[in-house]
Amino acid sequence: MEIPSVIQAGTYLHILDTIRNKGSTSTGPFSLQYYLEKESDPDSDTYISTQIVDNLVPGGQKTLNFSSPVPADMAPGTYHVIRIIQVNDIVLSSGSEMEVSGLLSDITIMGLEEGSLSGFFESFDSSLPLGEEYSIKSWIRNTNETYPVISKLSYYLSATGLIDENLIFLGESPEITIANMGESYEDSRIIVHEQIPEGDYYLIASFLPIGVSEGYSELYWVSENPVFVENAKPLVTPVVTINQVQTTSEPDLTTVKTEYPDIMNIGESFQISDSVQNIGGTVAGIVRVEYLLSSYDDGSKGTHLAWWTMHNVKPGEIRSSEETLGIPSNIRPGIYYFSKKISVTSNPPEVNTDNNYWTGNRPVRVEYSPTAKIPDLTHINTKFPRGIPGDTVEIIDTITNIGNACANNVAVAYYLSPYSDFDPSTATYLGVWNVDRICVGEQLVKTTPVTILSELKNGVYYWYSVIDPCSFMSYCGDEMPELDKSNNINVGRFVIGPCVFGYC
Repeated sequence: MEIPSVIQAGTYLHILDTIRNKGSTSTGPFSLQYYLEKESDPDSDTYISTQIVDNLVPGGQKTLNFSSPVPADMAPGTYHVIRIIQVNDIVLSSGSEMEVSGLLSDITIMGLEEGSLSGFFESFDSSLPLGEEYSIKSWIRNTNETYPVISKLSYYLSATGLIDENLIFLGESPEITIANMGESYEDSRIIVHEQIPEGDYYLIASFLPIGVSEGYSELYWVSENPVFVENAKPLVTPVVTINQVQTTSEPDLTTVKTEYPDIMNIGESFQISDSVQNIGGTVAGIVRVEYLLSSYDDGSKGTHLAWWTMHNVKPGEIRSSEETLGIPSNIRPGIYYFSKKISVTSNPPEVNTDNNYWTGNRPVRVEYSPTAKIPDLTHINTKFPRGIPGDTVEIIDTITNIGNACANNVAVAYYLSPYSDFDPSTATYLGVWNVDRICVGEQLVKTTPVTILSELKNGVYYWYSVIDPCSFMSYCGDEMPELDKSNNINVGRFVIGPCVFGYC
């Protein structure tokens, strides 16, 4: 692992990490989590990044080259950069033949007051056109006499000019290296998304993503005057007429083509491209298209998202539109199917309605936005015990919050199952660890005693540590909102009796 010897809080840490598979089989997918641990306080880990590796063949290696923001409130001192390898939701730490140790590297972090980053906008237009690329020019300066710094500029719009929860993220610059006592001119290219409402906004640039730098005014600056965000290109609905054999003498509406995104964020909007055609013999006076989101692959029992209304669609005519839809905040994360229903609400009515229903042939993932003020809990390490039927043993669990908000009333439940895939209907509940509150970057450790069922027979079983078990049980009640549920389960192998398949 290659890291700088000294960095400043409020900047980016650049890590060049090379890993190699020395085993005789391929690894499959795994992740590497990176933390900063203060040398004088080993219990004060600060999460900085997660990197995903799809696979390493025997003898294969991969170099990870990335930069992660270092929080502005990091206390000065010497830190270890800790790398933890996690495979299939099992944290692999030192102390076992089946586990891989993390790597420690030292780095000195200077406090924010020990260095000085500053920046300002050079100039910008008084208006920003929606949907077009826009140039933001900035001068940034590093007044530290000894050390260069690495940074990125994140750009936002604010209706008030204040740092609050209503900031609109525009994008970020590439990585910038600023020499000691040096200046850098940055010309960033961004696109003002068409979903942004028209109006006056202040432009904000920040050396760290807002949230990491929140409260530290040295790390961001705001434009002196607001800019006007305007829709310079009003949406024009194209009208296409083609020769088509009429199916009926009445209106007959059907879908031509619908394009939609693979991922939709809860509480946010997204765009689709849609086209419908009147293949009937009469003008359709009023046509309404309802968009829905369904848990079923046939599109049934869908949740309403939005309407698209058209007037006077002629025989053979195709109408196309770019529609903005939103995911309601009460929809749970998961896999859904995007569907729609076409209706003619005028006279003459539509007789053939069999082709009015449409469901996408690929599912969409509905999840929380990575920038949402929502927690994300994950395991750091789970030490599952050994024992025999009837024993009372201890599970030592360490969890952390890598999300963007504190989590309250968290439950970590423990199970034992004969199956390697977790299913609450086939697993035996053993006990629970209740956590009142865990905030961003915080780590908690708990030893929980559990009793191994006395009636278990010889064979292979699996321990499970499940954060927020209600996420996996339809009958459990309300689950806890999280950015990502895929990191909520840790599993460990448990063998009763003589060696089974070479493992004891």
